[in-house]
Amino acid sequence: MKYYLKKCGYQELGSVKDGKPQRGRYLLTSMKTLDFFPPLSTTQLNDSAILPIIPLYLGEKVYCTYVYHNSKFHDTTIKRPRNEYRIYLNNQVEGNRLLFQVDDIVIIRTEEITENDEQQTIYLLDIVQDKNSDFYHKLNAKIEHSKINGGYAFFDGVLSPFENKVAKLEIKSPTKLDKSFTNQIEKIDESVLSKLFNSVSFREFVMVGYETLCAITGTVIKHGNYHNLEAAHIKPKSHGGLFLPNNGIALCRDMHWAFDKGFVTINADFTVKIHPKTTSEWLQSFDNKPINLPKDEFFRLAIENLEYHSKEIFGLFLNSGRL
Repeated sequence: MKYYLKKCGYQELGSVKDGKPQRGRYLLTSMKTLDFFPPLSTTQLNDSAILPIIPLYLGEKVYCTYVYHNSKFHDTTIKRPRNEYRIYLNNQVEGNRLLFQVDDIVIIRTEEITENDEQQTIYLLDIVQDKNSDFYHKLNAKIEHSKINGGYAFFDGVLSPFENKVAKLEIKSPTKLDKSFTNQIEKIDESVLSKLFNSVSFREFVMVGYETLCAITGTVIKHGNYHNLEAAHIKPKSHGGLFLPNNGIALCRDMHWAFDKGFVTINADFTVKIHPKTTSEWLQSFDNKPINLPKDEFFRLAIENLEYHSKEIFGLFLNSGRL
């Protein structure tokens, strides 16, 4: 196994004074460790990726932004242009407190997991804070003798304290997304943002936004980690729709089918519209009713996608040759 080790620095953690960070908290990554993380482009200003991270001390998947601050290659008028990679921390990954401290050692390794027949690379993360422990001394010695300057190292082998925690881990899908994280994403240009999501993160973000309830029926059939909800595209992927949260809505499976076939659409005022030629009394019972809107504006449906669905998908079932 290969582990990424990072010793936390004062400036990275926001230069904390009197218990308050003076700026955003992040972890720098060295240019010599880039192969461990998703590739980012020099030609795209501040290119970004979304890292699905499972902190072993939380046991729940969270998301962080990974940003290449590359103004050095884009704006020569800046006095101190940047050329650095950062993993931005947020309240959720730190358990809603200033968990990471100066000289703590962060351990990260990747793992491939399959969810609903789709593969995703996740980043397992733990933090070693007991500076008197043998484990800390072992990792610290590795960092001090590393050829990578700045508090970085790779460890090849098995870190048993880390793997013992992984063995007990039951991976849970995210139940919320921290506002500090969504605020970071909202600052990203949409041309870049559209590349950050895939089918797995799209589904998870949509479920979080709608609090794992069908947006139309307001219900869910759930047992443990299983439920009957699906993340539906408003503008279909086959029509050029993107894996963006504002193009997704949580629907129970029957409603998802009806939505994709054009029995159902959603008006620009977020009310349900059932096609007048629909014979299902169950579907007709939802006509003109408001959908359950996400509380966070970040997840609100894009009006242009709703208009596309109403124009191009609504009533599709009438032409059976197109189904």
